[in-house]
Amino acid sequence: MPLTEQYSCPECAGELKLKYEHAAVRQQGEFARKWRTPADIFARFGALLPLPSASSAISLGEGNTPIVRASNLESRLGACELYFKLECCNPTGSFKDRQVSVGISVAMHFGRRRFAATSSGNVGNSLAAYAARSGTSAYVWVSENTPVAKRRQMDVYGSRVFEIEAGSPDAADALDPYEIAVRELPALCREYGLVPMTSARSVNPFMVEGAKTIAYEICADLGCCPDVVAAPVGGGGLVGGLSEGFLDLREIGLIDRMPRIVAGQPQDHFVGIDMAGQADCKGARPLDAVWANEAIGTSGGHLHRLTRSQILAAQADLAGKEGIFAEPRGAYALAALASEAGAGRIRKGMVVAVIVSGTGLKDMKSAVDFATRHDLACSSTVSSIWESALDPVLEARETHHSEGR
Repeated sequence: MPLTEQYSCPECAGELKLKYEHAAVRQQGEFARKWRTPADIFARFGALLPLPSASSAISLGEGNTPIVRASNLESRLGACELYFKLECCNPTGSFKDRQVSVGISVAMHFGRRRFAATSSGNVGNSLAAYAARSGTSAYVWVSENTPVAKRRQMDVYGSRVFEIEAGSPDAADALDPYEIAVRELPALCREYGLVPMTSARSVNPFMVEGAKTIAYEICADLGCCPDVVAAPVGGGGLVGGLSEGFLDLREIGLIDRMPRIVAGQPQDHFVGIDMAGQADCKGARPLDAVWANEAIGTSGGHLHRLTRSQILAAQADLAGKEGIFAEPRGAYALAALASEAGAGRIRKGMVVAVIVSGTGLKDMKSAVDFATRHDLACSSTVSSIWESALDPVLEARETHHSEGR
Protein backbone atom coordinates (compact mmCIF):
# COMPACT_ATOMS: atom_id res chain seq x y z
CA MET A 1 0.00 0.00 0.00
CA PRO A 2 1.22 3.58 -0.58
CA LEU A 3 2.97 5.51 2.16
CA THR A 4 0.58 7.51 4.33
CA GLU A 5 1.23 9.93 7.17
CA GLN A 6 0.12 7.98 10.21
CA TYR A 7 1.98 8.09 13.51
CA SER A 8 -0.29 5.68 15.36
CA CYS A 9 -3.08 3.26 14.54
CA PRO A 10 -6.22 5.25 13.62
CA GLU A 11 -8.42 2.56 15.19
CA CYS A 12 -6.75 1.74 18.51
CA ALA A 13 -4.05 4.46 18.78
CA GLY A 14 -1.46 1.68 19.11
CA GLU A 15 1.99 1.77 17.58
CA LEU A 16 2.58 1.11 13.90
CA LYS A 17 5.25 -1.02 12.29
CA LEU A 18 6.32 -0.37 8.71
CA LYS A 19 6.47 -3.42 6.46
CA TYR A 20 8.30 -3.86 3.17
CA GLU A 21 7.81 -6.25 0.27
CA HIS A 22 11.06 -8.14 0.74
CA ALA A 23 10.37 -10.51 -2.14
CA ALA A 24 9.94 -7.56 -4.51
CA VAL A 25 13.09 -5.86 -3.19
CA ARG A 26 15.03 -9.09 -3.71
CA GLN A 27 13.64 -9.56 -7.22
CA GLN A 28 14.32 -5.97 -8.30
CA GLY A 29 17.92 -6.26 -7.13
CA GLU A 30 18.46 -2.50 -6.68
CA PHE A 31 19.26 -2.77 -2.97
CA ALA A 32 21.74 -5.60 -3.55
CA ARG A 33 23.52 -3.57 -6.23
CA LYS A 34 23.87 -0.43 -4.12
CA TRP A 35 24.19 -1.44 -0.47
CA ARG A 36 27.97 -1.92 -0.47
CA THR A 37 28.69 1.32 -2.33
CA PRO A 38 29.29 4.39 -0.12
CA ALA A 39 26.63 7.01 -0.78
CA ASP A 40 24.05 8.88 1.25
CA ILE A 41 21.75 6.54 3.13
CA PHE A 42 18.72 7.29 0.96
CA ALA A 43 20.50 6.58 -2.32
CA ARG A 44 22.18 3.51 -0.88
CA PHE A 45 19.34 1.95 1.14
CA GLY A 46 16.26 3.71 -0.23
CA ALA A 47 14.45 0.51 -1.21
CA LEU A 48 14.06 -0.29 2.50
CA LEU A 49 13.38 3.22 3.79
CA PRO A 50 9.99 4.99 3.92
CA LEU A 51 10.66 7.80 1.45
CA PRO A 52 9.38 7.71 -2.14
CA SER A 53 12.38 9.56 -3.58
CA ALA A 54 15.96 9.94 -2.38
CA SER A 55 16.09 13.34 -4.07
CA SER A 56 13.63 14.79 -1.55
CA ALA A 57 15.62 13.70 1.52
CA ILE A 58 16.86 16.23 4.06
CA SER A 59 20.46 15.24 4.67
CA LEU A 60 23.62 16.51 6.35
CA GLY A 61 25.69 13.54 5.20
CA GLU A 62 24.62 11.23 8.02
CA GLY A 63 25.62 7.59 7.89
CA ASN A 64 28.64 5.96 6.27
CA THR A 65 30.34 6.19 9.66
CA PRO A 66 33.71 4.47 10.18
CA ILE A 67 34.00 0.94 11.47
CA VAL A 68 37.42 0.41 13.03
CA ARG A 69 39.26 -2.65 14.29
CA ALA A 70 39.85 -2.45 18.05
CA SER A 71 43.10 -4.39 18.20
CA ASN A 72 44.15 -3.06 21.62
CA LEU A 73 41.07 -4.37 23.43
CA GLU A 74 40.54 -7.65 21.59
CA SER A 75 42.70 -9.78 23.87
CA ARG A 76 40.81 -8.57 26.95
CA LEU A 77 37.44 -9.50 25.48
CA GLY A 78 37.73 -13.17 24.65
CA ALA A 79 40.24 -12.78 21.79
CA CYS A 80 37.37 -11.91 19.48
CA GLU A 81 37.67 -9.93 16.25
CA LEU A 82 36.42 -6.63 17.63
CA TYR A 83 35.15 -3.60 15.71
CA PHE A 84 33.73 -0.25 16.79
CA LYS A 85 31.01 1.37 14.70
CA LEU A 86 31.63 5.07 15.27
CA GLU A 87 28.19 6.64 15.29
CA CYS A 88 29.81 9.52 17.15
CA CYS A 89 31.05 10.65 13.71
CA ASN A 90 27.59 11.62 12.47
CA PRO A 91 27.00 15.35 11.74
CA THR A 92 25.74 16.29 15.22
CA GLY A 93 27.72 13.60 17.02
CA SER A 94 25.25 10.74 17.49
CA PHE A 95 23.30 8.04 15.65
CA LYS A 96 20.13 10.10 16.13
CA ASP A 97 20.99 11.96 12.91
CA ARG A 98 19.99 8.87 10.93
CA GLN A 99 16.60 8.76 12.62
CA VAL A 100 15.88 12.48 12.43
CA SER A 101 16.89 12.65 8.78
CA VAL A 102 14.38 9.94 7.90
CA GLY A 103 11.65 11.34 10.14
CA ILE A 104 11.90 14.93 8.95
CA SER A 105 12.21 13.88 5.29
CA VAL A 106 9.01 11.82 5.45
CA ALA A 107 7.10 14.58 7.24
CA MET A 108 8.19 17.20 4.71
CA HIS A 109 7.10 14.87 1.91
CA PHE A 110 3.61 15.33 3.36
CA GLY A 111 4.02 19.10 3.60
CA ARG A 112 4.75 19.32 7.33
CA ARG A 113 7.09 22.05 8.58
CA ARG A 114 6.80 22.22 12.37
CA PHE A 115 8.42 19.63 14.61
CA ALA A 116 8.55 18.94 18.34
CA ALA A 117 10.54 16.62 20.58
CA THR A 118 11.34 15.84 24.16
CA SER A 119 15.03 15.08 24.45
CA SER A 120 17.80 14.31 26.89
CA GLY A 121 20.10 15.97 24.37
CA ASN A 122 20.97 14.05 21.23
CA VAL A 123 17.55 14.01 19.53
CA GLY A 124 17.16 17.70 20.30
CA ASN A 125 20.57 18.50 18.83
CA SER A 126 19.80 16.52 15.72
CA LEU A 127 16.30 17.90 15.23
CA ALA A 128 17.57 21.46 15.67
CA ALA A 129 20.27 20.93 13.04
CA TYR A 130 18.00 19.29 10.47
CA ALA A 131 15.28 21.90 11.02
CA ALA A 132 17.87 24.58 10.30
CA ARG A 133 18.97 22.67 7.22
CA SER A 134 15.41 22.40 5.90
CA GLY A 135 14.21 25.87 6.92
CA THR A 136 11.55 24.45 9.23
CA SER A 137 10.69 25.05 12.89
CA ALA A 138 11.74 22.90 15.84
CA TYR A 139 10.48 23.02 19.43
CA VAL A 140 12.41 20.98 21.98
CA TRP A 141 11.62 20.26 25.62
CA VAL A 142 14.63 19.21 27.71
CA SER A 143 15.16 18.28 31.33
CA GLU A 144 17.07 20.77 33.43
CA ASN A 145 19.59 17.94 33.90
CA THR A 146 20.43 17.94 30.19
CA PRO A 147 24.11 18.87 29.72
CA VAL A 148 24.55 22.58 29.13
CA ALA A 149 26.59 22.04 25.96
CA LYS A 150 23.76 20.06 24.39
CA ARG A 151 21.21 22.74 25.27
CA ARG A 152 23.43 25.45 23.83
CA GLN A 153 23.89 23.47 20.63
CA MET A 154 20.11 23.53 20.12
CA ASP A 155 20.11 27.29 20.72
CA VAL A 156 22.86 27.84 18.15
CA TYR A 157 20.80 26.10 15.47
CA GLY A 158 17.90 28.47 16.20
CA SER A 159 15.39 26.07 17.73
CA ARG A 160 12.99 27.00 20.51
CA VAL A 161 14.15 25.19 23.64
CA PHE A 162 12.05 24.80 26.80
CA GLU A 163 13.46 23.52 30.07
CA ILE A 164 11.48 21.18 32.33
CA GLU A 165 12.33 21.00 36.00
CA ALA A 166 13.77 17.76 37.29
CA GLY A 167 11.72 15.66 39.66
CA SER A 168 12.41 15.43 43.35
CA PRO A 169 14.78 12.58 44.28
CA ASP A 170 12.43 11.85 47.20
CA ALA A 171 9.57 10.99 44.82
CA ALA A 172 11.03 7.62 43.89
CA ASP A 173 7.71 6.05 42.94
CA ALA A 174 6.52 8.86 40.68
CA LEU A 175 7.42 9.90 37.16
CA ASP A 176 9.32 13.16 37.10
CA PRO A 177 7.98 16.11 35.07
CA TYR A 178 10.24 15.33 32.11
CA GLU A 179 8.98 11.75 31.84
CA ILE A 180 5.41 13.04 32.00
CA ALA A 181 6.24 15.40 29.11
CA VAL A 182 7.68 12.50 27.09
CA ARG A 183 4.37 10.68 27.35
CA GLU A 184 2.20 13.73 26.72
CA LEU A 185 4.10 14.95 23.64
CA PRO A 186 2.01 13.05 21.02
CA ALA A 187 -1.23 14.58 22.34
CA LEU A 188 0.35 18.03 22.38
CA CYS A 189 1.47 17.57 18.77
CA ARG A 190 -1.99 16.51 17.64
CA GLU A 191 -3.52 19.56 19.32
CA TYR A 192 -1.11 22.09 17.81
CA GLY A 193 -0.39 20.49 14.45
CA LEU A 194 3.22 19.55 15.21
CA VAL A 195 5.07 16.44 14.07
CA PRO A 196 6.27 14.37 17.06
CA MET A 197 9.98 13.63 16.73
CA THR A 198 10.66 11.43 19.72
CA SER A 199 12.73 8.49 18.50
CA ALA A 200 10.35 5.74 19.59
CA ARG A 201 8.24 3.55 17.32
CA SER A 202 5.17 4.21 19.45
CA VAL A 203 5.55 7.96 18.77
CA ASN A 204 7.07 8.19 15.27
CA PRO A 205 7.35 4.90 13.35
CA PHE A 206 9.25 6.55 10.49
CA MET A 207 12.15 7.87 12.57
CA VAL A 208 13.21 4.52 13.99
CA GLU A 209 13.67 3.19 10.45
CA GLY A 210 16.85 5.24 10.30
CA ALA A 211 18.54 2.99 12.87
CA LYS A 212 18.25 0.04 10.47
CA THR A 213 20.90 1.59 8.26
CA ILE A 214 23.54 0.96 10.95
CA ALA A 215 22.94 -2.78 10.57
CA TYR A 216 23.17 -2.51 6.78
CA GLU A 217 26.50 -0.67 6.98
CA ILE A 218 28.02 -3.07 9.51
CA CYS A 219 27.39 -6.07 7.27
CA ALA A 220 28.42 -4.22 4.12
CA ASP A 221 31.69 -2.97 5.64
CA LEU A 222 32.64 -6.25 7.32
CA GLY A 223 31.62 -8.37 4.34
CA CYS A 224 29.66 -10.65 6.66
CA CYS A 225 27.12 -10.64 9.45
CA PRO A 226 28.88 -10.33 12.82
CA ASP A 227 28.37 -13.01 15.44
CA VAL A 228 27.57 -10.43 18.12
CA VAL A 229 26.42 -6.81 18.04
CA ALA A 230 26.63 -4.77 21.26
CA ALA A 231 24.42 -1.70 21.61
CA PRO A 232 23.31 0.78 24.27
CA VAL A 233 19.76 0.94 25.57
CA GLY A 234 18.13 4.29 26.26
CA GLY A 235 14.58 4.22 24.99
CA GLY A 236 15.12 0.90 23.18
CA GLY A 237 14.64 2.10 19.60
CA LEU A 238 18.26 1.60 18.57
CA VAL A 239 18.22 -2.06 19.57
CA GLY A 240 14.85 -2.58 17.89
CA GLY A 241 15.99 -0.81 14.74
CA LEU A 242 19.21 -2.81 14.53
CA SER A 243 17.23 -6.04 14.77
CA GLU A 244 14.89 -4.91 11.97
CA GLY A 245 17.88 -4.04 9.80
CA PHE A 246 19.45 -7.47 10.15
CA LEU A 247 16.05 -9.07 9.53
CA ASP A 248 15.72 -7.06 6.30
CA LEU A 249 19.09 -8.32 5.08
CA ARG A 250 18.21 -11.90 5.91
CA GLU A 251 14.81 -11.66 4.21
CA ILE A 252 16.32 -10.44 0.94
CA GLY A 253 19.08 -13.04 1.04
CA LEU A 254 22.13 -10.87 1.76
CA ILE A 255 22.93 -12.59 5.07
CA ASP A 256 21.95 -16.07 6.18
CA ARG A 257 21.68 -15.61 9.95
CA MET A 258 21.04 -13.04 12.67
CA PRO A 259 23.68 -11.76 15.10
CA ARG A 260 23.28 -12.12 18.84
CA ILE A 261 22.37 -8.75 20.33
CA VAL A 262 24.06 -7.79 23.59
CA ALA A 263 22.71 -4.63 25.20
CA GLY A 264 23.68 -2.44 28.13
CA GLN A 265 21.41 -0.32 30.30
CA PRO A 266 22.31 1.56 33.50
CA GLN A 267 20.76 -0.13 36.49
CA ASP A 268 19.99 3.09 38.36
CA HIS A 269 18.36 5.17 35.63
CA PHE A 270 15.59 3.43 33.73
CA VAL A 271 13.25 0.60 34.52
CA GLY A 272 14.85 -2.44 32.92
CA ILE A 273 13.43 -3.06 29.46
CA ASP A 274 12.73 -6.62 30.59
CA MET A 275 10.61 -5.29 33.48
CA ALA A 276 8.53 -2.74 31.60
CA GLY A 277 5.47 -4.96 31.34
CA GLN A 278 5.24 -5.63 35.07
CA ALA A 279 2.22 -3.97 36.61
CA ASP A 280 3.94 -3.15 39.89
CA CYS A 281 7.00 -1.64 38.23
CA LYS A 282 7.47 2.04 39.08
CA GLY A 283 9.53 4.66 37.33
CA ALA A 284 10.33 5.67 33.77
CA ARG A 285 9.57 2.94 31.26
CA PRO A 286 11.56 3.18 28.02
CA LEU A 287 9.07 3.76 25.21
CA ASP A 288 10.42 0.94 23.03
CA ALA A 289 11.09 -1.43 25.93
CA VAL A 290 8.95 -4.32 24.68
CA TRP A 291 10.33 -4.09 21.14
CA ALA A 292 13.94 -3.98 22.36
CA ASN A 293 13.47 -6.80 24.85
CA GLU A 294 11.94 -9.01 22.16
CA ALA A 295 14.80 -8.20 19.78
CA ILE A 296 17.40 -9.21 22.36
CA GLY A 297 15.54 -12.36 23.38
CA THR A 298 14.85 -13.69 19.89
CA SER A 299 18.49 -13.17 18.92
CA GLY A 300 19.68 -15.29 21.85
CA GLY A 301 21.31 -12.23 23.38
CA HIS A 302 21.40 -10.71 26.82
CA LEU A 303 20.60 -7.44 28.57
CA HIS A 304 23.23 -6.28 31.05
CA ARG A 305 22.38 -3.94 33.91
CA LEU A 306 25.40 -1.70 34.23
CA THR A 307 26.81 0.00 37.29
CA ARG A 308 28.27 3.47 37.04
CA SER A 309 31.76 2.06 37.60
CA GLN A 310 31.33 -0.37 34.68
CA ILE A 311 30.24 2.46 32.38
CA LEU A 312 33.10 4.73 33.42
CA ALA A 313 35.62 1.91 33.00
CA ALA A 314 34.36 1.29 29.47
CA GLN A 315 34.53 5.01 28.70
CA ALA A 316 38.13 5.05 29.94
CA ASP A 317 39.05 2.00 27.85
CA LEU A 318 37.56 3.51 24.71
CA ALA A 319 39.56 6.69 25.17
CA GLY A 320 42.79 5.37 26.66
CA LYS A 321 43.13 2.15 24.65
CA GLU A 322 41.52 2.98 21.31
CA GLY A 323 41.52 6.80 21.07
CA ILE A 324 37.71 7.06 20.98
CA PHE A 325 36.06 9.55 23.31
CA ALA A 326 32.44 8.60 23.89
CA GLU A 327 29.83 10.16 26.10
CA PRO A 328 28.84 7.85 28.99
CA ARG A 329 25.86 6.44 27.07
CA GLY A 330 28.15 5.87 24.11
CA ALA A 331 30.16 3.49 26.30
CA TYR A 332 27.20 1.34 27.44
CA ALA A 333 27.74 -1.13 24.61
CA LEU A 334 31.38 -1.80 25.43
CA ALA A 335 30.51 -2.17 29.12
CA ALA A 336 27.84 -4.72 28.18
CA LEU A 337 30.29 -6.61 25.98
CA ALA A 338 32.81 -6.74 28.83
CA SER A 339 30.11 -8.22 31.05
CA GLU A 340 29.20 -10.72 28.33
CA ALA A 341 32.85 -11.72 27.98
CA GLY A 342 33.09 -12.10 31.75
CA ALA A 343 30.22 -14.58 31.56
CA GLY A 344 32.24 -16.65 29.07
CA ARG A 345 29.96 -16.00 26.11
CA ILE A 346 32.52 -14.28 23.86
CA ARG A 347 34.86 -16.78 22.25
CA LYS A 348 38.04 -16.60 20.23
CA GLY A 349 37.48 -15.82 16.58
CA MET A 350 33.99 -14.34 16.98
CA VAL A 351 33.31 -11.22 14.91
CA VAL A 352 31.89 -8.57 17.24
CA ALA A 353 30.62 -5.07 16.39
CA VAL A 354 30.14 -2.48 19.14
CA ILE A 355 28.02 0.63 18.60
CA VAL A 356 29.63 3.83 19.93
CA SER A 357 26.45 5.87 19.82
CA GLY A 358 27.58 9.39 20.74
CA THR A 359 30.65 11.57 21.19
CA GLY A 360 31.94 12.72 24.56
CA LEU A 361 32.64 16.18 23.17
CA LYS A 362 28.93 17.04 23.40
CA ASP A 363 29.00 16.79 27.18
CA MET A 364 31.97 18.80 28.39
CA LYS A 365 31.07 18.44 32.05
CA SER A 366 31.46 14.70 31.64
CA ALA A 367 34.71 15.36 29.79
CA VAL A 368 36.06 17.40 32.71
CA ASP A 369 34.84 14.80 35.20
CA PHE A 370 36.49 12.09 33.10
CA ALA A 371 39.83 13.92 33.07
CA THR A 372 39.64 14.59 36.79
CA ARG A 373 38.86 10.95 37.60
CA HIS A 374 41.89 9.85 35.63
CA ASP A 375 44.18 12.62 36.89
CA LEU A 376 44.47 14.07 33.39
CA ALA A 377 43.71 17.68 34.21
CA CYS A 378 46.44 20.08 33.12
CA SER A 379 47.81 21.86 36.20
CA SER A 380 50.88 23.41 34.58
CA THR A 381 51.06 26.90 33.17
CA VAL A 382 51.99 27.37 29.54
CA SER A 383 55.43 28.63 30.47
CA SER A 384 56.14 25.68 32.76
CA ILE A 385 55.14 23.25 30.00
CA TRP A 386 57.65 24.85 27.64
CA GLU A 387 60.31 24.93 30.31
CA SER A 388 59.89 21.28 31.27
CA ALA A 389 60.04 20.27 27.61
CA LEU A 390 63.05 22.43 26.77
CA ASP A 391 65.17 21.90 29.90
CA PRO A 392 66.80 18.66 28.65
CA VAL A 393 67.50 20.27 25.27
CA LEU A 394 69.06 23.37 26.84
CA GLU A 395 71.14 21.29 29.25
CA ALA A 396 72.48 19.19 26.37
CA ARG A 397 73.34 22.35 24.42
CA GLU A 398 75.19 23.86 27.41
CA THR A 399 77.17 20.65 27.85
CA HIS A 400 78.08 20.63 24.16
CA HIS A 401 79.30 24.24 24.27
CA SER A 402 81.33 23.62 27.44
CA GLU A 403 83.07 20.63 25.90
CA GLY A 404 83.85 22.63 22.78
CA ARG A 405 85.73 25.39 24.63
